[in-house]
Amino acid sequence: MKVIGPAAKTVFYLKKIQGQHPTWTLHYKIKCKSTEDELTNLLEYSEIKKNQPVAIIAREQFSGFGQNSKTWVSPKGGIWLSAAYPLFSKEFECQIFNLSLGIKLCEMLRQENINVCLKWPNDIFFGSKKLIGFLPRVVTRGKKIIYVRLGLGMNVLNFTPSEGISLSKVLQTKNINQHYWTAKVLKAFYDSIECNKKKEYVIKSANKFLTKSFLPSGYCPDSWKIKDIDSNGNLRIKNETQMKVIRRF
Repeated sequence: MKVIGPAAKTVFYLKKIQGQHPTWTLHYKIKCKSTEDELTNLLEYSEIKKNQPVAIIAREQFSGFGQNSKTWVSPKGGIWLSAAYPLFSKEFECQIFNLSLGIKLCEMLRQENINVCLKWPNDIFFGSKKLIGFLPRVVTRGKKIIYVRLGLGMNVLNFTPSEGISLSKVLQTKNINQHYWTAKVLKAFYDSIECNKKKEYVIKSANKFLTKSFLPSGYCPDSWKIKDIDSNGNLRIKNETQMKVIRRF
């Protein structure tokens, strides 16, 4: 079947940077409420098969959400997507999935000389501004993980609120190929799954990319400091007398 339009352009770059496998099924939406809702609906009615990941990519979404159901502003010009990758495995390290995603997104950008950092547990920052937010999830059946999911928003050419920054502002150009960057994000998702079994590498890399400038909400920076990410993927913070472990869930 001949593929045309935005899907074909993204597939072209995916094949260039990743090769033929895995075989992605891409669905493009001009505008939707939420790519997460679209993906959930698709998976309810379509059987997901091994080595056949699927992604919903929207030009614009008007009711996107991130961690703790916070609103994610998603106008034209950004990359707004949700993806599912089938695993059918009991071996996947769920507790470090957000970190394996984070480090691969950091590596993706640093390969392009964009000096980003990881804000635990699931944001990519350039300086003091958010460039990417991602929401990882694991779907199980019994003790087996059926598939992992990723909801992601990346500011590229779009207007951003004051706490965010777009790739165009970072690079100081509007000459940016969104299909190329969409392909790179999907490859980073795939790479995060491939490296998940290398727990020591994931934790070490996460600490290398970790920014210590942003404490979890409720902790005063005059008293508390970020120490590191522990061997289970939790954030450790300390003050003069004690250490606390902050878990993602």
